[in-house]
Amino acid sequence: MQILYDHQIFARQKYGGISKYFCELIKNLPPDCRFELSLLVSDNQYLKEAHSYFKKTNIPIPEKKFKGEGFLKRNLYNLNRRYSSHVISHRNYDLLHPTYFDTYFLKDLRKPFIITVHDLIEFKFKEQFNNNPLMPQMEMIIRTANRIIAISEHTKTDIIDLFSIDPGKIDVIYHGFNRPRQYQEPNRLGGYILFVGKRGGYKNFSTFIKAISPLLKKENGLQLICAGMPFSAQEITELTNLKILEKTKVFGVNEKELNKLYANALAFVYPSLYEGFGMPILEAFVNECPVCLSNSSSFPEVAGDAGMYFDPARPESILNAVEKVIYDADFSNEIVSKGISRLKKFSWKYCSEQTCISYEKTIS
Repeated sequence: MQILYDHQIFARQKYGGISKYFCELIKNLPPDCRFELSLLVSDNQYLKEAHSYFKKTNIPIPEKKFKGEGFLKRNLYNLNRRYSSHVISHRNYDLLHPTYFDTYFLKDLRKPFIITVHDLIEFKFKEQFNNNPLMPQMEMIIRTANRIIAISEHTKTDIIDLFSIDPGKIDVIYHGFNRPRQYQEPNRLGGYILFVGKRGGYKNFSTFIKAISPLLKKENGLQLICAGMPFSAQEITELTNLKILEKTKVFGVNEKELNKLYANALAFVYPSLYEGFGMPILEAFVNECPVCLSNSSSFPEVAGDAGMYFDPARPESILNAVEKVIYDADFSNEIVSKGISRLKKFSWKYCSEQTCISYEKTIS
């Protein structure tokens, strides 16, 4: 069986859960499931780290803003898009698995296609996305796909409720996790709370920093470490007004560095209002990092009883949860132990095997 994956998410993301998902999915495909990735150039970190496997050209783009950045990114994306269109039209394959929701391929496609739906955040929080022009394309792809993979039961329910899709057309396949190499390196950052990923809108970063600011000011040696893009001017203003700017750092990190951040954190906090799955939960579990997280969307489905839950809309609930984990060592050790056990439910090998079963259903 020959599967074609297109350029979309690898041309859009340097880091991110969706590009990590596709990278790991492809790397763990069974031997009888072959692949082609219709991508010429990318700045994606996961492809770069697995260059010997994917053999794609990496063009490093600075994380800081620079003159001509938009022009460069648009031209690289359009180059990849044209190449994907050519491959879709002319190559021999059994099934297309597009990596995002651009409808460009529909006019040229003569084979069945399957789509993975990670979440429907744009439809749940329309006001934050200003009627994103991608939303009609997402809906068209979801309605047109021969089969759909949902990454959680929660996401499957959203698909059914929002688009009236036949449940029999949807397969729920959980993400897996990467077991990192253990590094015996000292923690040079001191005590810190960890936040990972994007911070805008539904990610609830603003409420989170308001919630923990009293704790950061009370504990002299405690910091907030963020793994992700540099702070925006608005975020710097918020942190300054809360008087915690000096106690907050942000790092752009690779996979190895991110695992070290999890491993040494007093707690990983995930205050998002909505996620289709929540990959950082598994990343924290595998690095034996205690997890504080929202009691909403797919989080209870993924984390089970291996985390300290809070109401993401209530700052005092967030603060109480973080303090419980930081100050109660027995409780912290208990949820870490439960997190390690919880990982047995999630494996990239199993994810890829189940995905190939979905591919076979789609083709047949």
